[in-house]
Amino acid sequence: HCQTIGWDAVPLEALLRASSQLPPTVPYFIDNGAKTLGQAEMWFGAGRGARSAAIVLFGTGVGACLFADGRGRALEWGHLTVQAGGRTCRCGAPGCLEAYAGAESVLERWREAGGQPPRHVDEETQLTALLAAACPTDGSDPDPVAYEVMAKTAEYLGAGLSDLINLFQPERILIGGWAGLQFGSRFLDDVRKHTTKYALSYPAGKATIALGKLGPDAVTVGAATLPLEDFFARGGRRDTPAQEPTPPAWRTALEGRVLG
Repeated sequence: HCQTIGWDAVPLEALLRASSQLPPTVPYFIDNGAKTLGQAEMWFGAGRGARSAAIVLFGTGVGACLFADGRGRALEWGHLTVQAGGRTCRCGAPGCLEAYAGAESVLERWREAGGQPPRHVDEETQLTALLAAACPTDGSDPDPVAYEVMAKTAEYLGAGLSDLINLFQPERILIGGWAGLQFGSRFLDDVRKHTTKYALSYPAGKATIALGKLGPDAVTVGAATLPLEDFFARGGRRDTPAQEPTPPAWRTALEGRVLG
């Protein structure tokens, strides 16, 4: 199920198997991208040693996962409502966080405010241009339109993170994804400030907010751990082929008499 791209009960594994040469005994491991990002950071990155953590994936859209007691689960965090009757999200609902804080939506808000993203390039290059205009490194004044868009995005993200704190009280919050790492390198302090403003003070005071350590490929790194996670969950043992149980001796003797 992926409402943002119009998938409704699409049999993904069956489609993959129909187009591959893998034998049917080889398992597929399919999971949410925010979950695999979180698993990578918990195993190898900024989440190591945390008892509980919320890991945020900030890319074209936004998502999150929650890890507690050694287990992770994906959260549809990007589809929390931050503005009743607000902008239409990719999922079709009005006012989702993703409709304000996903990279696609941030760039659209920049265009609507009069900004001019570079044309015929990908979203990552456009976001880089937006950040360069909002926070120039050459000592020139920031573009006021670009800066206002990014400052407001920091507030939306902070408000969204406050929901994670109030609901789950994680020990750590980590921001990852290609857009999150770009954005966080310049606006992380603003995100922290807004998170504290919107969250309950006691759980907010116990949570740290930081960037992920594994870079923009962390989603892929986490996906590569899914077979390992399954292997460890089975106690580090290989699957053994199912064997037909040996029938009891009395049944064998009885069948022999009947046949005779």
